[in-house]
Amino acid sequence: MADPPLRHSCRALLIDGDSILLAQHRVVDDYAVWAGPGGGVEPGETHLAALSRELHEETGLIITAEHTPQLVWIQTATMPWMRGQGLAGLVNHYFLIPVVAFEPASGVTPEAPGHPDSEGILTQRWWALEAIEAAHAAGELFSPRALPKLLRELLTDGPPTTPLALGL
Repeated sequence: MADPPLRHSCRALLIDGDSILLAQHRVVDDYAVWAGPGGGVEPGETHLAALSRELHEETGLIITAEHTPQLVWIQTATMPWMRGQGLAGLVNHYFLIPVVAFEPASGVTPEAPGHPDSEGILTQRWWALEAIEAAHAAGELFSPRALPKLLRELLTDGPPTTPLALGL
């Protein structure tokens, strides 16, 4: 019997200076994790189309010519709890997008209610790198788990020439 497939999704690293917008997602029960806004790639959808749709739904941001998403990380993680959804885990494609900080607000209209609440998003906020490092040291969960280190490298060294392959 073949393993269940991996879910492909796109996540944004919305960066303003040394701050990043993160969404806190309830994964299961009392387990929550902070990650860049984004979500699943629908059948027939490109990664950039999925990223654009998800960012609008979750933050209200509309990708325009001034935004140039750059793929910087590809995270592959198996997650046993996803087997109940018929999936073995996920592949997150992380895109760097420099922005000016804004107040996130769902771009969903009354004709398409529910998102992002139905996605398990508890809250969204801008985090300074130092605050992420302190929260991580205190046990707060981030995705990818090495987000503080990866973000520091990204802000210090700039984007990698080829996307970095990451685990959980």
